[in-house]
Amino acid sequence: MFIKTKCPVCGEDTFNHIKLHRRSVFLGEQKVSWITAAEITDTCSPEELAVSVMHELRGHVYNGVTTHELCRVLRDKFGVLEQYCCDIVQKLKIELNMYCPDRRHLYYV
Repeated sequence: MFIKTKCPVCGEDTFNHIKLHRRSVFLGEQKVSWITAAEITDTCSPEELAVSVMHELRGHVYNGVTTHELCRVLRDKFGVLEQYCCDIVQKLKIELNMYCPDRRHLYYV
C-alpha cells in the first residue's frame, strides 16, 4: 500500500510503499488479525507514481472512464489509500491530457 509522507530533507511530498506483515488466528468462528511488522519497500515522488500508474493503466483508462472506476483501480491494483486517490487522479489528468467537464467522467483532449 502507498502512503503519502513529507520528505524530512526537502519537505516535498513522497509516496512510500509499505509492506505489512500480518498474523491471523481463528478464535472459534471468528478470525482475528493483527500487524506484526511494517517495512518501507520503495519511495517515489507523485510524478513517478503517476507515470508508473499510467503504464499499468493502459488497459483500464479509456475515453469516458469514471473517476470512481479509476479510484477503484488505484485502490485494488496499486494499494493507494482512498484519501490519496484524488491527488493521483489529478496528476493522471495532467499527464494524459484529460479533462472532466461533469466531474465524473474523464475524456481525452
